[in-house]
Amino acid sequence: MPANLPPQYTKLEHEYRLEREPKKRLVLLERMLAEIPKHKGTSHMVGELKHKISKLKSQIEAPQPHGASRQSSLDHIPREGAGQFALVGPPNSGKSSIVGAVTRASVEIAEWPYATRKPVPGMATWENVRLQLIDLPPIAEEHCESYVFNIVRTADVAVLVISLGDDDLLSEYEYVLGRLHQAKIRLRGLVDPDPHIPTALDKTTVLAATGIDLPNAATRLLLLQDVVGDRVPILPVSMPQQRGLHDLLGGCFASLGLMRAYTKTPGHPADMEDPVLLAHGATVGDAARAIHKDFAQKLQFAKIWGKHIFDGQRVMADHIVEDGDILEFHV
Repeated sequence: MPANLPPQYTKLEHEYRLEREPKKRLVLLERMLAEIPKHKGTSHMVGELKHKISKLKSQIEAPQPHGASRQSSLDHIPREGAGQFALVGPPNSGKSSIVGAVTRASVEIAEWPYATRKPVPGMATWENVRLQLIDLPPIAEEHCESYVFNIVRTADVAVLVISLGDDDLLSEYEYVLGRLHQAKIRLRGLVDPDPHIPTALDKTTVLAATGIDLPNAATRLLLLQDVVGDRVPILPVSMPQQRGLHDLLGGCFASLGLMRAYTKTPGHPADMEDPVLLAHGATVGDAARAIHKDFAQKLQFAKIWGKHIFDGQRVMADHIVEDGDILEFHV
């Protein structure tokens, strides 16, 4: 018997997969249990939901060890959204300004260096995708917090932020790259492999240039472009003018190598606000599995709407999904 899950249940389940805070996860599970149709086709899923609710309640209600904190250390930021982006750069490069401009995070923006002393995560929205940006303390010769490198290692992407208002931007650019490489983190496209550091982590990189509105910024941007070449696109931004921020977030999403597909239930319009994120080359079966493992196990076929296919065409689990496709699963 098909499960015929309503769109609201699918949306709640997607939110649950992204959420990391236990109490919020519990609320979402309880709402999913209330939304799911109760019949033979969903009996296994109902039992699984009840088991998860019971297990999560036990974890929340368990006594905490004396002195335990919600965050065990500064170098652990629970991942949220489609991807986690660690903003790195020299002092006063504009990292906090970017995070403050595109998220609701409470960042401290100051003209003096080292105003940021601890990591500050914030959620940004690009079109219909949520991205987690982390404002980090600066990397400088005078001082650098050791946990910065651990956060960069575990993030999906490093966003190198350089200020076009700084006459020393090239030397600071080189210092940050070198300091990260010493910590065995190689920013992809900007630093060549070094046989002396063979175990360096190859980290996907986005390069943001702040202060495009400042005097002589265009000249400094040309200097930076001469050094970087075409290895990594430089995304110039201006926070006062709100210029380039959408492109920066779009570049961040593109760096994840993901595409967006959408789902619909029979007789209803597609949910275009809650995409399923898939790797390029993913199949209909992969999309079903991303929503719920039972979909992939019980999937009979799907109907698909897209650019290179006729609307409503029936496809099987091995059909390759393209960016922007709409899928209607039949189990």
